[in-house]
Amino acid sequence: MSASTWFIVLALAAAGIAALAIMHRRNRTAVRSRRAALFAPAYDLFSAYRVTQHGIDYPLLTGQYRGWSFHIDAIVDTLTVRKLPVLWLRVSLLAPLPGRSTLDILVRSQNAEFYSPANDLQHALPGLPGWPLDAVVRTDDPQRAPDLAAIDRHMSVFARPATKELLVTAKGVRLVHMLDQGRRAEYLVLRQAEFEHASVDPDTLQDLMDRTIALYEDLTASKDPA
Repeated sequence: MSASTWFIVLALAAAGIAALAIMHRRNRTAVRSRRAALFAPAYDLFSAYRVTQHGIDYPLLTGQYRGWSFHIDAIVDTLTVRKLPVLWLRVSLLAPLPGRSTLDILVRSQNAEFYSPANDLQHALPGLPGWPLDAVVRTDDPQRAPDLAAIDRHMSVFARPATKELLVTAKGVRLVHMLDQGRRAEYLVLRQAEFEHASVDPDTLQDLMDRTIALYEDLTASKDPA
């Protein structure tokens, strides 16, 4: 092969690599922009809010709703075997519950919930009558666990199949809700977690925040743990 032919081959290869790099950057920019808008439909719920985003990750929203502080983010779950990826919405009310230990209620557990502290909590507790049969209830200290009777009044949140977890800690209350499942084609062929409806419904988010506030108020009104 002549020198001129080699030069043409190398030039074409360089052009191809450059084109791929440009496509990659454009795709990352589009993905980042699309994910950045996750909370946009619900901005009006907050009296003040701040959205931060790292790279192409889904953003984090911190804001004030009804005078309460919230930390809201989304987690991509691709660990569950033989299932499509899931986009989980974590709605955390930041309000202290001094003296309480951590209590976690997890339903439909696959033992792959990396976003949940359940596996780190040493003590299993029996659920109350009427709770989901598959509910896993765990705490790090049964003597200081939040009042189950107070929580029982709020277990209707699990009537929604999308609700995955209720967590109470000394720092507040969290609900975990399935926002969307990944598109089958992209995941089966490309192993990419792409979501068709990756935006927050304002009514759903408002309901989840209202539920965390109501639970917190019941917990603070209940008898302090021994």
